[in-house]
Amino acid sequence: MRSGFSTIKNGEKMGYPYLEAYASLAPLVDEMVIAVGDCEDNTRERLIEASASWPCPLRIVDSPWNLSRDRGGLELSIQSNVALEACKHDICVYIQADELIHQEDYDFFIRDLVTFESDNSVSGLAFHWVHFYGDFHTVVYSKEWYRREMRAIKRSHGMRSFGDAQGFRILLDENGASVASDFSKCRDLSVVDPASGRWQKPAAALSRGRYFHYGWVKPAEQMAFKAEALHRYWHGNSRDGEVTPNNVFPHIYGMKEFQRSHPQLIMGRLEEFERAAGDTTPFFLRPIPFERKHLRLRMDDWIEILTDLRIGEFKNYQSLKRY
Repeated sequence: MRSGFSTIKNGEKMGYPYLEAYASLAPLVDEMVIAVGDCEDNTRERLIEASASWPCPLRIVDSPWNLSRDRGGLELSIQSNVALEACKHDICVYIQADELIHQEDYDFFIRDLVTFESDNSVSGLAFHWVHFYGDFHTVVYSKEWYRREMRAIKRSHGMRSFGDAQGFRILLDENGASVASDFSKCRDLSVVDPASGRWQKPAAALSRGRYFHYGWVKPAEQMAFKAEALHRYWHGNSRDGEVTPNNVFPHIYGMKEFQRSHPQLIMGRLEEFERAAGDTTPFFLRPIPFERKHLRLRMDDWIEILTDLRIGEFKNYQSLKRY
């Protein structure tokens, strides 16, 4: 038995494909637990309506966001742990509101989740990432964008959402032991801060399954609105410069043409986006101003192609075995 979990606030205003995201995970789990923030739109109502067609039940945990927690995106992991705490099962599969699972990968997910459940040597199951940027035709693959991350975890091993909810680690108590049964500490900022020294990277396994990340596929106006709205959870009221539709999509290294298929559930959004965008040049065809660091990134790419090693890669796990 498995639980799916996530968190959402203002899904409609932010333009998240959250209904598609949760529907893509629902066939793989026995319940979906969503921590719903204090929304200013009809996200909660739409979520309840959409869940009627899911193959598993939905449980909503109402959890207002705390605007005073404005460091390092910690509110995102705190809210994710609210949902995790409410899960009934030990194997818990996480998905964010802008991520989808491809129906072609369901066999990988099912096979590897079964193996993961009986494999006591690992606490997390990592997946491959496909990052879209600017439009549905452009993906980014470079050292500056994570290529793997854990999304399936074992609650009994003390796994908790970490930092800004990108990954998971084992939360430790004052004596260095796992706090597997105590979720109250997940709301203590002095403990959950990544700099607290309370976090241990787990052993993990790597699935062949993929997560498709659409967080950077929005019209420029909506992308700028989202960036401004979320800024406070990382930096409070401090400003380093205004995000506008004109600067929200910088041209970056690693943009390539996406030549495979999208998850079927996202196709409605894709068609809507294409109609609104009109005849515009895909991001992967736009010229990139040369920067000296591109030479280093290109060398890193070749090393990765030859060895599968990514020099200096950020990892939320201490070891990774392949399934």
